[in-house]
Amino acid sequence: MVVPSASSSTASISSTASSPTLDFYHSPEPAFSFMVKKIDGLLDCSAAVMTGHRRTLPSLTSFVRQVYVKCRLSPAILVIALIYIHRLQQELPLDSKGDYDTPHKVFLAAVILACKFSDDSKSRVQSIYRCVSVVYNNIELNEMERSFLSVVKYDLYVDMKQVAGFVQEHPTLELNWED
Repeated sequence: MVVPSASSSTASISSTASSPTLDFYHSPEPAFSFMVKKIDGLLDCSAAVMTGHRRTLPSLTSFVRQVYVKCRLSPAILVIALIYIHRLQQELPLDSKGDYDTPHKVFLAAVILACKFSDDSKSRVQSIYRCVSVVYNNIELNEMERSFLSVVKYDLYVDMKQVAGFVQEHPTLELNWED
């Protein structure tokens, strides 16, 4: 199991033998950009219109940055969320479409599930819920999680080897993995 530290800049990945660390070389911005590109490529949301009250949302990049900083997420949480998003991409039908806010929902579901998987503490998840409460209520967040879980067939297990492999396969994340 992957266990991030409470620090917003580094994360320890626990194991029985050693404790490698995962940290950004300079800034989390390249990882934010990578995540936004990955999410934007998932679904066709260009013609999507939400019926009723349309929410005002920041750009996905700003949203990712705000949640990461305000909720003090770790690099490991972002990597686990990216692994989940990759799994989602593999399971989605090619002609999938989404609402205008689907990219924000995909990000939130992936990050919340990554937090729940890697850290049994409710405080990190609760901080995400509080951070986005002006946009999404708890019922909507729970529905996002259930929908995401259904598409990925509840495949949430991620180990150190998968995290290390993902970091090595995606050098544009600008993450440093130290044993």
